[in-house]
Amino acid sequence: MLAPAAVARVFAATARVLEAPDRFGEDFPSVVGRRVLVGRDTRESGRWLLEVITGSLSEHGYEVLDTGVLPTPGVSFLCRTWDSVALGVVISASHNPAADNGVKFFAPSGAKISPDFERAVEAEYAHGHSPSGAEPMRRVPTDRSVAAREAYVESLVQAVWKPERLHGRKIVLDTANGATFQVAPEVFRRLGMAVEVIGDQPDGTNINDGVGALHPGRLAELAQNLGAGVGVAFDGDGDRVIPVTAAGTVLDGDHVLALVGKYLQEVGKIPNKKVVATSMSNIGLEVSLAERGLELVRTDVGDRNVYLEMIAGLHPVGGEQSGHTIFLDDALTGDGLLTALRLLDVLDSDELDLESERHVMKRYPQILKNVPVSEKRPFEEISGVLDEVAAVERELAGRGRVVLRYSGTELLARVMVEGPDTESAESYTNRICAAILR
Repeated sequence: MLAPAAVARVFAATARVLEAPDRFGEDFPSVVGRRVLVGRDTRESGRWLLEVITGSLSEHGYEVLDTGVLPTPGVSFLCRTWDSVALGVVISASHNPAADNGVKFFAPSGAKISPDFERAVEAEYAHGHSPSGAEPMRRVPTDRSVAAREAYVESLVQAVWKPERLHGRKIVLDTANGATFQVAPEVFRRLGMAVEVIGDQPDGTNINDGVGALHPGRLAELAQNLGAGVGVAFDGDGDRVIPVTAAGTVLDGDHVLALVGKYLQEVGKIPNKKVVATSMSNIGLEVSLAERGLELVRTDVGDRNVYLEMIAGLHPVGGEQSGHTIFLDDALTGDGLLTALRLLDVLDSDELDLESERHVMKRYPQILKNVPVSEKRPFEEISGVLDEVAAVERELAGRGRVVLRYSGTELLARVMVEGPDTESAESYTNRICAAILR
């Protein structure tokens, strides 16, 4: 949990860094305004964090606009469409439990703030002046929650490619008791769909609690019971989505990329013939795209890495297996609601039969195991490990792949093997784990 004094100091540092926007041309290509947009998810700590942020930024001459409970991509959208925005802030811990919370920054362009800006805030936080011990003056943000929600909802309704075929169709939603609990049902109802919702009763403590993108089982059952062609489960802050089918099959972001890639290729909207994903995406996605003349470009894990690769190569679509998908023509960050709408757009059947169309991609069995380590030595320095990896790759002969990396936060080596069947993938994974342990 964030401490109020630390949050106040972070935003005092942020305000001081914002006074020199010319240092960060990537984030601030034009004149910066004096308004900061702040949105949040449904955690009970979000309200007092908003108060602390408002007080800290107001002391430095910034006007804080409270956009209310709004998905992360909604704040990104408002940053690039509202006037005089200096910064966008989202108070959220995404898919984590309700006791956690954090903040995300967005540039006026709507993109996540650059690493250079983050480092400058960190440096200012470490070396700048600490707030005085006096009780800060309480400031009230300007409430723009209704206007913010309406603008975001309307932008999504207008973004749909094939709205006419959605009228009367059934869809089931799981809003994770989080940031999409109001906007998601509203978007699909405005499009004329018959909507059933679970996970739409937030109480400040139940976000992501057995519901949402990390727990799609209940939604899959609901889709099956109601015969809904498509169901979508959002995470707590609404920037990713996991689809389910009328047969109760749970899919992931790889299936979304396979279906979108197929459609964009058919309509000639993927000029460089490439889709971007991370090292964790299933080889089945790579095979599916290759069958359609498309190449899968892989990056390190993280939606920012996907975004940067998309920008560098002008690739229109990319994402992560976890459900983050970026449509570069529409947004500069992952948007779960936009992803759900695009999924409906690219389905061939007007019946929105996702179960039959999921077969565009075969998911190869994937085994992931963690090996405790005492230090994160380069794998090439650990005798026999890369030899074992090479041996496994020779035996796979293009029918699978190996990903070997360290955890970013724990003393763990992560070994992931995909293979033609579960038994062989398990065996190969165990061989590499044993080599590390030796």
